[in-house]
This record gives sequence, C-alpha cells and structure tokens, in this order.
Amino acid sequence: MTPTDFALIAANLTVTTNSYVSGRVNVNTASAAVLTCLLGGDTGAAQQLVSYRQANPNNLTSIAWVADALGQTYADSLTTLQAVDYLTTQSYQFTADIAAVGPYGRGYRRVKFIFDTSSGTPRIVYRQDLSHLGWALGKEVREKVLLAKGT
Repeated sequence: MTPTDFALIAANLTVTTNSYVSGRVNVNTASAAVLTCLLGGDTGAAQQLVSYRQANPNNLTSIAWVADALGQTYADSLTTLQAVDYLTTQSYQFTADIAAVGPYGRGYRRVKFIFDTSSGTPRIVYRQDLSHLGWALGKEVREKVLLAKGT
C-alpha cells in the first residue's frame, strides 16, 4: 500500500473501540526533543523526522511518512515506533497564551488555557494565571505599544 493510499484510510483504523486514544503525540508538530524521547534517545532519527517534515509539508497526511523519513538509515528507531501506539497526525488539545492590556497601558493580564476538542466541542481543561510573570512579548514590544497609545 502506498503512503497516499494509507493516508485515505489511516484516520479510520483503530485497535480500540474508543473514539479517542489518549497519550499520542502529533508527529507533524512535535519538537525534536519530544521525538527523541519517543525514539529511545536517538537524536539523529528525531532530527531526521523534523527535517523531513520541513522538506515535505505536503506528505504529512498520515503517519506513513514516518517510514519514508526514517527508511533504512534508522530502521531500529522505526521498529521502536512500530512496537507502540504513540503517534498520530491529529491534535485534540491546543494551548492559548492570552495577554491583554487595559486602557492607557495600566491593567495587564496573561492567562494560559488548554482546550480539548476530542468530544467535538472545545472544553477548557486547564487554566493558569500567568500575570505574575510579567509582559509576555518583551520590553521592546511593550514600549512600542505604549508609544502608539500616546500618539
């Protein structure tokens, strides 16, 4: 089966009766550090996945691209991934770091939210006030905002 054929059916294949499988990592968006952990510490294989993703953005429709990316060079890492069900190409949780400034640059709030969309309707599953960390975008951006408000 070609990767293109597999991409057409991949989202409908499962080994469980649950509609959502927790604990998977989106291989299309995971950092090299996360991929290194999944690959048993193989930084070369993780970097190969990241490089392949960047060079082939149109081939990322299913996890089949992972086999193409790792190929014969990283066969052991590919075997490691095949032994477990860690990967997906879909994300169900999203993070938003929201910063807001009041009139005249006086009030400031920064809040982190994590949304889960696995049920179809977005739900907030985590909220953390980050205002105590200060301005989110750096001192230079803050100065520009204040200057723009003053004109």
